[in-house]
Amino acid sequence: DSLGQGCVCALSFLDPLDDYEILHRIGNGTYGDVFKVRGAKLQFILLITLIPVWDDISSIQQEITTMKECKHKNIVAYYGSYHRNTKLWICMEYCGGGSLQDIYHVTGPLKEKQIAYICRETLQVRTEHKISASVAKRKSFIGTPYWMAPEVAAVEKKGGYNHLCDIWAVGITAIELAELQPPMFDLHPMKALMLMSKSSFQPPKLKDKAKWSPGFHSFVKMCLTKSPRKRPTAETLLQHPFVTQLLTRNLVIELLDMANNPDLHQALTIEDNDQDRAESHGLPPTPQVHMGACFSKVFNGCPLKIHCAVTWVYPKTRDQFLILGAEEGVYILNLNELHEDTLEKLLPQRCTWLYVMNNVLMSVSGKSSQLYSHRLTALFDYHSELQQEPIFFICCRKFAVSLKIPDTKGCRKCSVARNPYTDSTFLCAAVPSGLVLLLWYEPLQKFMHLKHIPVSLPDPLPIFELLVLVTDELPQLCVGVRECRLGNDELQTEQQLEFDIIHLNGTPNSQPVYFIHVVLNIVMYCIFTVCLQDSVLAFWKHGLKGRSLHNCQVTQEITDETRVFRVLDIVLQSTPTDNPSSTSNLYILTGHESSY
Repeated sequence: DSLGQGCVCALSFLDPLDDYEILHRIGNGTYGDVFKVRGAKLQFILLITLIPVWDDISSIQQEITTMKECKHKNIVAYYGSYHRNTKLWICMEYCGGGSLQDIYHVTGPLKEKQIAYICRETLQVRTEHKISASVAKRKSFIGTPYWMAPEVAAVEKKGGYNHLCDIWAVGITAIELAELQPPMFDLHPMKALMLMSKSSFQPPKLKDKAKWSPGFHSFVKMCLTKSPRKRPTAETLLQHPFVTQLLTRNLVIELLDMANNPDLHQALTIEDNDQDRAESHGLPPTPQVHMGACFSKVFNGCPLKIHCAVTWVYPKTRDQFLILGAEEGVYILNLNELHEDTLEKLLPQRCTWLYVMNNVLMSVSGKSSQLYSHRLTALFDYHSELQQEPIFFICCRKFAVSLKIPDTKGCRKCSVARNPYTDSTFLCAAVPSGLVLLLWYEPLQKFMHLKHIPVSLPDPLPIFELLVLVTDELPQLCVGVRECRLGNDELQTEQQLEFDIIHLNGTPNSQPVYFIHVVLNIVMYCIFTVCLQDSVLAFWKHGLKGRSLHNCQVTQEITDETRVFRVLDIVLQSTPTDNPSSTSNLYILTGHESSY
């Protein structure tokens, strides 16, 4: 809406170049060329399609009116149009993520939950009558053949169709995302149309019955009901279990991340449903096992005293960088150029904590341990151009590369958590006066102060983790956990633990909860744990052990008494046991979500 206020909402005959600066041509669509443009007055990015117009444009104006009325988060926004020098300029929202087809050509078939999320969001648009319900009964032959409903393909025989043809398209799209192409895609479009218009035509199904859940098969079957009179509406389909399960935006964020970083998303486990295995020829078949995580050495002989590590992809080159926070400053390592074996200093100040949000680096830095915000892209540009130690740009706050976060001097700990139910990301900092809670504000690309909570915190503070609840808008903070003794000698099959929880409305609270041991007869002093998709890794001084979350089987076990291991977020640091002050080797923990 804020963008729309700066654009012309009706058909204008003014010069569009007075309002927009053309950046470059993206490509060409069905009707004309497509350009990426920037608003001349308001600095936002739009997409403009130039359509040659020689005849009456009344039909196009009708389409523009329809687009103008379609206001929904899942529909590309329309901002205005111009008629100038026999060309129609249509201004639309710029979506830089690419089409689903572009994405699955990189990622391969989507996961079932990702497909469910996309189907649900599409159906929600349909329930608000944003698609073709504006016309009660159409008789035109418009659309892509492979996604057409049978009544559209046979429009001359059937006499028309209504908005339920969109439900058919949802089912075809679901198959496309699962199989990388719609049904009958190997046929000529006219051949496909001819088959669909026949009375003997049978609706398509998912090819692999075993690969997909019964719920997915059922959903596709309902969408692809041949008779439009029996085909369910979007409202009915939104009650289907396939789309009523817990589906968050994280599913598509992960998908976009995979599309943008294909080399970093290697399969870490063998698919359980892999039916195309070679014959064993009398030998016992190789069992399918969960491989958990693996470790790749990225640096040998690191002299730094490292406290923390994160990764970040530089948008201009798509290179992935490892960012290390150490006593000596903030250093970067290009993971795409490991042959260089060079750590470069990005910031000179001591750093004890790092977190990357979009292209913003949050750090606890300096002698006073204050929370800072850094614009990573600008910081990297400055570093690459001058190849010298950068400084903090505090002179002009509006354009500063690095900024101090107010009221965070003496920061001891930080924790970040995202609430998937509200799509809010919180950062909580422990400061001498209590807690500072920040909230990520997407339009400004920054964490903004939400509230200060005066509370006395434990010292030391080994545990500092934000917890998200379904029912609460704000997270809770865990600052301690200990065994709760009941004062009797009865043998307990469950261990009762007491958590120190701070509700971020300022009211401390602790209450006992139950924790069931996975293994009762093994005791290990665990320093750090990492939860993977299907297993958990427990690290200790001289190694690690991994167990499957499904059956508790050991997936990995490493013990090396000659080395001391330390986990620094996604980096595993290894130093000699007999010489702790020696240089260390650094390994990337592949398989953990942060390494993506």
